[in-house]
Amino acid sequence: MLPSVVVELPDLQATYNLAVRLSHQISVPQTIALNGTLGAGKTQWTRNFCHALGVPIESVTSPTYVLQHRYRGTQLEIYHLDFYRLESSQQVWDLGFDELQESPVVIVVEWADKFPETLPVDRLNLHLEVTDSGDRIATLQSTGEKTLQWLKLAELI
Repeated sequence: MLPSVVVELPDLQATYNLAVRLSHQISVPQTIALNGTLGAGKTQWTRNFCHALGVPIESVTSPTYVLQHRYRGTQLEIYHLDFYRLESSQQVWDLGFDELQESPVVIVVEWADKFPETLPVDRLNLHLEVTDSGDRIATLQSTGEKTLQWLKLAELI
């Protein structure tokens, strides 16, 4: 099993800092599988990540009802998907998810754990959770060599 790292996120600035750190070292294609309970900060983390890649922060919204947003950063495209309302992996494929995985883009998927069979083998799993004290923590796990190198370049491992 490849390593994982836990990062404490006591405030919004820490969440932003994590997103920026990862954005500076990203190479495409790349998939980030975001998981966590309602209110854990998945969309907020995505806003910060997209903003760090040159997308106006106010334009990044939850794709819960539209299922997918596309953003153009300063140097690359980001696809932001949400599996929460989907009922089958066929619906994931109907979104063109397999084609996206072969494109030079960044894919951020909220509620990715609903259909793990649709995710690429090498991806970054990012699990956000709220602690009993109200702080947040992020657990980042690489599932392959490419994402392992990404976490190393971002000096998270």
